[in-house]
Amino acid sequence: MASRVQSNLPRANATVDELLRLFKSKGLTLEDLVVLSGAHTIGFAHCKHFLSRLYDYKGTRQPDPSIDPKLLKALRMSCPHYGGNTDIVAPFDVTTPFAFDNAYYGNLESKMGLLASDQALFSDPRTKGLVQTMAKDKQKFFQAFAAAMDKMGSIGVKRGRRHGEKRKDCRVHVG
Repeated sequence: MASRVQSNLPRANATVDELLRLFKSKGLTLEDLVVLSGAHTIGFAHCKHFLSRLYDYKGTRQPDPSIDPKLLKALRMSCPHYGGNTDIVAPFDVTTPFAFDNAYYGNLESKMGLLASDQALFSDPRTKGLVQTMAKDKQKFFQAFAAAMDKMGSIGVKRGRRHGEKRKDCRVHVG
């Protein structure tokens, strides 16, 4: 069971094509992808998940050109190329890291997405308009996020007599 987790999670440097393929395999849409990525309005990532953006983007030995220069400088101070503390983290949302809001999307518009997979949502023409919509309208984001979370919560749920069992004690199989 645990061995399947990694293949079901988006990679930090995934392209929109890769993200969309993963989301579609779960019955989710392009809009669900953009909206659920908004969960990155809170939380943190370890340096190892975005280090290549800072120092060697796609093997160029240069930083990712889609990252804001001031953010790049700040992240490089926290996450040195070699010998850094592997426990160091940076917030997904550099403007309001402890608030669940739509600032994440505004950060993408300002080239301040932490992960390459996040920033790709603004760079790709298929998702850019949705990012802009969510950046402008916090209530729309909240409503869309609730609906997408509800939809995601139903992925893989077994229903009906042939696919599950009711238990009085979750630890004990019936029958």
